Amino acid sequence: MASNAPPLDCLDDYERLAKEKMTKDKRLQAVWSYFNIGTGSRQTLDDSIASFARFRFQPRILTAKRERSTWTTLLGNPVSIPIGISPAAGYSWIHPDGDAAGGKAAARAGTVQILTSVGDLSIEDFAAKVPDNGLYWAQTYLFRDKRNTLRLVKNAERLGFKAIVVTVDSPVEHKGSGLTRDEIKALRLYQTSTFRTPNVRYIAGVERDPKPLPIGELWTDGIAGHYETFCCADWDDLAWLQSQTNLPIVLKGILTAESALQAAKTGICGILVSAHGGRQLDGVPAPLDALPEIVDAVKGTNIEVYMDGGVRTGNDVVKALALGARAVFIGRPALFGLIVNGEDGIFQVLKILEKELSICMALCGCSSLKEITRSIVKHESQFHSKL
Repeated sequence: MASNAPPLDCLDDYERLAKEKMTKDKRLQAVWSYFNIGTGSRQTLDDSIASFARFRFQPRILTAKRERSTWTTLLGNPVSIPIGISPAAGYSWIHPDGDAAGGKAAARAGTVQILTSVGDLSIEDFAAKVPDNGLYWAQTYLFRDKRNTLRLVKNAERLGFKAIVVTVDSPVEHKGSGLTRDEIKALRLYQTSTFRTPNVRYIAGVERDPKPLPIGELWTDGIAGHYETFCCADWDDLAWLQSQTNLPIVLKGILTAESALQAAKTGICGILVSAHGGRQLDGVPAPLDALPEIVDAVKGTNIEVYMDGGVRTGNDVVKALALGARAVFIGRPALFGLIVNGEDGIFQVLKILEKELSICMALCGCSSLKEITRSIVKHESQFHSKL
C-alpha cells in the first residue's frame, strides 16, 4: 500500500518531521529541546541560518555543463561531496548505535564524519561498526586530564582515523536560555536518563568504569564530565597534543583572523570556522560572515578552511565554498535525518544537499568546485544605494 506521507524533498521537511516524532514522547521532547538550545538571546544560532540570505549569487551564463563534479579532497583524502558531518553528542540519545549510523551514512555518501568524544559510543565500538573504507576524523577537547585526550588520540591512530579535530571554543560551558516552561520541565526529566560517555575515562584524576550514569551526575555543571571538558585549555596544551601524534590537527571554533593567524603559526592543518551551533558565546558573528577574513588570513599557507553553522540547502553550500571554505559540515540536519529514518535518513539528507549543490552549480555556471569562486557571490549591501 502506498504511503500517503508527503515526500521529503528538502532539509526543512526532515526538520518538520523530526520535530513531530520527537515531541510526541516526553523523554524525546527533552532531547529535541536540547538539540535546539541556543545561548543568550539565540542571536548567533538564528543568525547562522539567516546569514546565507545576505549573500546573492552572480551567475555566469552559457558556461554550465551537463556533467558536474562535486569531488574534492580533505587533508589529502578524496570525498565525493564537500559536505561532512560535524561532531554532536546527540546521536546515541536517539539510537544506541546512532554515531555509527552517521559513520555508515557518511561512508555511503563518500564523505567524512567527525566522531564526537562525548557521545555514548566508544571510539573502539564505533570503529567496529562502520565500514573500513570510510573516512573518519576524531573530535576531542583538550581535556583537563590529558589521559582522556591521549587515550582517544592513540585509539584514533590505531583504528585508522585520518585527523584529530580539537574543539577550542569551550573554556567554560554557557547555559542555554530562552526555553519555555514545558521545555525546562522536559529537560529536568531528561536529567534522569542514563548515559555512558565512555571516551571520557578519567575524571578528577581517577579512572572510572564507563558504566551508565544519570546525565545529571555525569554532566552536571562543576562535576564529572564538565570538570574535564570545560577547563580553559591553552596554546601550550595544543603544543603538547601536537607532540603526541602525527595525525593532522584541525581546530574547530575559530571565528577571527587574529586567532587563525596564531593557529597557523602552530603548524595545524585545518580550521573549522564554527560558532558551536550557537551554543557557546552568543553575539559572535555567524560563521559564514567570519569565513572570508579567516580564509584571507591563512592564504598562502597549506591550511584548509572549513565551515559549519546554519547550512540547510545546497545553495548554502555553494555560498560557503564561494567565500573560501573547502567544505562545509552539518550538525543538526544530520540529527534530523537520524530521527526520521536512522542511517538512511542521514544518507538522504546528504544526498538532498548533494543534488541541490549540483543544481546550484549549474545555475551559477560552474562545473567543478574549483570554479566556485568569490566572483559568483556578492553581499547584499553592495546592491544598496550609498546615497
